[in-house]
Amino acid sequence: MFDRLEVNRTAFGLSLLTAVLYNSWPLAFWLDPISLNNKYLSALEVSGRPYAWLFALGDALTAAIVIAIGARLAKLNPSSRKILFGYIVFGAATLLEAITPISNRCSESISACGIAPVQILSLHDTASIVAALGLLGALYASMRQARSTKQREASYKWARALFWIWSLSGIFLILSVVVDKVTLLSQIIFLLACGLALIALPLFALQHSVETPPQVIK
Repeated sequence: MFDRLEVNRTAFGLSLLTAVLYNSWPLAFWLDPISLNNKYLSALEVSGRPYAWLFALGDALTAAIVIAIGARLAKLNPSSRKILFGYIVFGAATLLEAITPISNRCSESISACGIAPVQILSLHDTASIVAALGLLGALYASMRQARSTKQREASYKWARALFWIWSLSGIFLILSVVVDKVTLLSQIIFLLACGLALIALPLFALQHSVETPPQVIK
């Protein structure tokens, strides 16, 4: 049988690591500050930037750990597979995003990058959208699952709060890009919200396995 406390500790430690790796952007203030001047933070990973490899590595490691956590927890707790499916989708899309850098013109400015279909439908942007939808789906599933478990009212409140924090930060990001204002602030807020989600989702998935009889690991 698996030790639930040990699994919780391991999941929390690894999910905290993913949140830190996914939010590697503070390093840019020292390593590549020019990339923060009215640009997408993804421009930190554009080929030719001095530390592109470092920021891409952070995203790739985030993706790998997320996929590993999601796959493992899905085996331990099948009842939370809806949460973990979206979580794993986020990981897979983030990996694709890390290995397909954003267009070079986006390293000039957000306005130069634009929001035309040709940009939005690029492999990098499509992966970003899929990753966001995966995280949104996982957060929604965690809220629904917590709500269906009546004795976990506090868990439902936390899941609902995180769902709306993430959703509103996403709306703020989209609006800021459309009007080309406060884009750095909106990106930072959104990435921090993503970090909170990365920490919380494995814990939500595990929390709702309390009523599930211990499983034997062969």
